[in-house]
Amino acid sequence: MRGYNGQSSRWYQAALRQKAWRIIAAGKAKEVTFLPLNGPFDDRIDDVYRVKYQGSPYLSAMSGARARSATVKIMPRETNA
Repeated sequence: MRGYNGQSSRWYQAALRQKAWRIIAAGKAKEVTFLPLNGPFDDRIDDVYRVKYQGSPYLSAMSGARARSATVKIMPRETNA
């Protein structure tokens, strides 16, 4: 996942500061941790974005240096529920 506005985006800053969030999708909640990510994964993510967002006016920004600097890995977090 990437922040369109790079490391200055509020959600990116909050994710790194709080380190844990709850994502709700398809009616299910999951506790997750965000980990900063860079390196070879950035190129792979760009490839996926090019396919998924082909023709989108946002594609170049999402694969640009600003957004790439705010790439995070979303990991499930173990909870004692």
